[in-house]
Amino acid sequence: MRKAHMLVGLLVVLSLLPALVYGQHDVRVPPYIVNSTFLNNYIVGDTLANGARRDSAAVYVLQRGGTYLSQAVITNGYPLNFKTHDTTAGISYPIIYLYPNATTLNPPGQFITMRANVSMKKIILSGYFEPGNYALKDTSYLNHLQGALFNTNIAGLTLTLDSCILTNTNGNHVRTDQPPKKLQITNCKFVDMGFLGRSNLGAGKAIDVRAGSVDSFIVVNNTFVNWQDRIIRHFSSTANIQYLRFEHNTCVNGMSYHGMLSLGRTGKRVIMNNNLFYDGFALGADSDAVRQAEFTDSGEKDAFGFARMTWVLSVPNDSTAWTVKNNYHVVSPTGKAFFDSASVWPIVANPPLTEGSPLTYHINSRIGADSTTAFKKVTTTLPNIPKLMVAMMKWYRTPKASLGSGKTKETTNWKPEFDFDRRSIEYYRDTLNCAYSTADPIYSAGSGGYPIGDLNWFPARYTAWKADPVSDVQPVGGEVPVAFSLEQNYPNPFNPSTTIRFDLPNASPVRLSVFDVLGREVSVLVNDQIAAGVHEVSFDAKQFASGMYVYRLQAGNFVQTRKMLFLK
Repeated sequence: MRKAHMLVGLLVVLSLLPALVYGQHDVRVPPYIVNSTFLNNYIVGDTLANGARRDSAAVYVLQRGGTYLSQAVITNGYPLNFKTHDTTAGISYPIIYLYPNATTLNPPGQFITMRANVSMKKIILSGYFEPGNYALKDTSYLNHLQGALFNTNIAGLTLTLDSCILTNTNGNHVRTDQPPKKLQITNCKFVDMGFLGRSNLGAGKAIDVRAGSVDSFIVVNNTFVNWQDRIIRHFSSTANIQYLRFEHNTCVNGMSYHGMLSLGRTGKRVIMNNNLFYDGFALGADSDAVRQAEFTDSGEKDAFGFARMTWVLSVPNDSTAWTVKNNYHVVSPTGKAFFDSASVWPIVANPPLTEGSPLTYHINSRIGADSTTAFKKVTTTLPNIPKLMVAMMKWYRTPKASLGSGKTKETTNWKPEFDFDRRSIEYYRDTLNCAYSTADPIYSAGSGGYPIGDLNWFPARYTAWKADPVSDVQPVGGEVPVAFSLEQNYPNPFNPSTTIRFDLPNASPVRLSVFDVLGREVSVLVNDQIAAGVHEVSFDAKQFASGMYVYRLQAGNFVQTRKMLFLK
């Protein structure tokens, strides 16, 4: 009977296949040098006067090795997907530069102001037009640097970034002024966050979740380099991050002015495992009222009665389930020399600098016995990274009378030589190297024996991790669903990978399989006992042919089937 039902389902899919295949297609966008057209104009040309999309099936495909310029903020009223043309091996990902206006010299305020879902894969995006400027460190261009690359204009949206490089904003690479439903950031590099010639030390963040709630916040296998303020800012929030997974990230050279992971209000679950922090809290912890003004969410106090400075902080509650394991941190010789010198240097208010504490007392209490080993200090070397921002940190602690900041956000005395070690896109694309020695103990210290930090620095181990069901089936939230369900995959159509989500009201033996249109089982994604909850699993189809596929969930007596379209 089940086989008959499957056959009927496949026949229905086959009847729909021509319409679906011909209704979905890529739109190849030539580089700027080919036709001198700004990327934003392609989007405008595909948008009708009523804000709907002229071509509802378009996926914008950028050419490998191509340079693209965008001179106006894109505001999308429909799902907007960018990807790289993947058939030319050995050619670098396309680069999008936010291009300055000829009159004001300002680039667009951001790349996209989201009014619908956005996904981007294998794209390099810079808020600064680099060609011809980096060799001279031309601050006349940097002085026009804008505040963000992505922002949300309405609530309930999803932003998916995979295998991208994002660089050069004075504020935050991703900001949500309206609460998103889902942020999923995987396999990316977030680099060069902040610029004091344009902003202050309270800016320079990777992800600024300004507006209240986030249902699902996934940050896995990324590398963060050179941030002034925070990797995540959810400070003084009014609603919860319901589910946060911050795992296998490599974080290098952070001043962490107002903290490193400022999580604000948290909901059902926080997972923070297998991360590497290399000079991640480089400005250290001392009694500094200006900095401490945004460490207040925890409610904890230091010895002087001011807000206690920790790397990770949140608003205390008794309901969030915390998992914090296998995180390692390094203070480099340069970082230690700064701590030592700043403790005796003639600076404003001269308490000794310390590395600070990774976690608040409250989070420690929530993880219990794991609190003693949740963060471990080690010594290791990263082969090729920018220099630590020592000049900027010393300038911050220098009295104003000596032309420093005087431990304030005042930037009057700031000069370009105090900027952090800002590097070109080519450096981050081709030269940055965070792959420590395979003989290092942390190479096998992660969950399942995998390396600590971003696994993309160890491609063979990343491939093994992706194929490991324990690693790849991920709980999405803490709530237990009331019924079994199999959701539509996202994105759909896809190339070459997509995410499948399913709900289990109770622990069940689960088999999740993929079939071709002839009814042949071509892949088994899950075949295991899975706990109750909302779960996600990735399907990578790069070894398969383009076309329609069917995926089927069997959980106990529950069976559900959906279709998905793979388009190369």
